[in-house]
Amino acid sequence: MKKVTLGTITLLSILTLAACSSNKESTTTSSKEKTEQSSSTTQSKTKVDNSKYNDTIKEIKEKLDPDNTGGVTVEIENNVTDSEYPDGHNIIRVLLTGESQKAAKEALDAVYSNTATTDQSNTITLFRMTISELAKNLPDDTTTIDFGYEQSADQYDLIAKSSKTKDVIPVGDLIVE
Repeated sequence: MKKVTLGTITLLSILTLAACSSNKESTTTSSKEKTEQSSSTTQSKTKVDNSKYNDTIKEIKEKLDPDNTGGVTVEIENNVTDSEYPDGHNIIRVLLTGESQKAAKEALDAVYSNTATTDQSNTITLFRMTISELAKNLPDDTTTIDFGYEQSADQYDLIAKSSKTKDVIPVGDLIVE
């Protein structure tokens, strides 16, 4: 009799847990759908005027891709929030592509692993100096120029990041032999 009672209680407990778990999943799914719906409705459908960055973008392309080889792409992301700018800011994302990306990745990896040659270290430092100087001409204090390459979908390795007032990634010094 004890075994039957214990078996019945165990079975009821398992059914109750399964029912609660199922109910929790549907509630979670329902709340996720509501969150997705509300977040999509709160996003502004108005077009942002990025024309104030035209001169900066032109200068970036002239300095980093003077022969217009396509080794650099430039895009603007608006109202991005992160730890540096919790109220949101705009990012001018400058990405290396092709062979220039491979060379920069190799140099940056070498710098981070302390195996960089003088040329590799100076290349990274010169990139950072260039971005720092370009950022000083930005129209506001919160916009940043992020310079690097795409590691995978929406994942970037940054070589330089600067705003008008500060270098988020420190520039460093050139090495003279």
